Amino acid sequence: MVDAVSNALRNERMVLGESVFKFEEEFARYIGTKHAVSVSSGTAALALSLIALDVTDLEVLTTPLSFIATANAVVQAGGVPTFSDVSEMDYNIDPAKVRKRLTAKTKAILPVHLFGHPADMDGLMDIAKSKGLKMVEDAAQAHGATYRKAKVGSIGDVGCFSFYSTKNMTVGGDGGMVTTDDEELAKSVAKLRNCGRTSRYVHDVIGFTARLNTANAAFGLVQLRHLEAWNERRRSIAALYSKILKGVGGIALPPQGNKDVNPVFHLFVIKCERRDELAKHLSDMGVECGVHYPVPIHLQPVYREMYKFAPGSFPISESLSSSLLSLPIFPALRDAEVKYVCEQIIDFFGGP
Repeated sequence: MVDAVSNALRNERMVLGESVFKFEEEFARYIGTKHAVSVSSGTAALALSLIALDVTDLEVLTTPLSFIATANAVVQAGGVPTFSDVSEMDYNIDPAKVRKRLTAKTKAILPVHLFGHPADMDGLMDIAKSKGLKMVEDAAQAHGATYRKAKVGSIGDVGCFSFYSTKNMTVGGDGGMVTTDDEELAKSVAKLRNCGRTSRYVHDVIGFTARLNTANAAFGLVQLRHLEAWNERRRSIAALYSKILKGVGGIALPPQGNKDVNPVFHLFVIKCERRDELAKHLSDMGVECGVHYPVPIHLQPVYREMYKFAPGSFPISESLSSSLLSLPIFPALRDAEVKYVCEQIIDFFGGP
């Protein structure tokens, strides 16, 4: 990766150099779409896609259980974020609840493939097609995950990826990608990321400076070629966690996937009693954990102020926000370390 970045800096344009277009081409091929457009972040991928779909003053229905950027992108695109609660089975937006939240102003559905586990795309696509809605997949945590053998990001009208440093693959800093089969949409996003240009000094839309730097693209090209192997390692780590922790009282394991759903375990998230006490115990024993996400989006101060959301609006998401704990998972994690984490959890709860 360091060599690739050095080569790009020495031999290419620093912005929109050759590595950018190679990265886009290889990423589109990997996801299985006709087009991929690189941008400066996952948030930019979402926002520019929604601008290209023209959600101005219209509603985009998404999940409250995600990082705030999912909904922020709707606001940045001039739309109105609305929410539907998640399923307790996979923590993703629940199609049965989505139907009840649609209004005459709904323009798009924005599911998040949370923690690397694909959402119920059959159910969501049925709704979108029957109601004439656009489908924007937030695949920021799900690079390489598949749903009925199709990679997420290739199922809806557009897919949006993040390459932030914690993701299953990164570009050595911020970065994002938009994937689509829609040529006009791809052209629109490409224009929007580059100041709205039609030529160097002529602009016909209000655009943004949201390009991916060439050095970051070169870094991402190398990472992409390792992604499948890294994802397989994550799956094996998840399987080991699940094998050891199966039957331990006080916790519920995350969904493991099935013949139709193949997650990539961006995070391994358990639902547990006494979450904060367990997190402290693990920290005391040298195990760093995370909480995703302690405050659901609709209860973030800015959303409560702007849209008057209140506690109790989405009870499943709110309950999960207080009970989910993310255990260590990354390709270099050793089996012995996984077993150590499990031993500490079992010790905390007093055995299976």
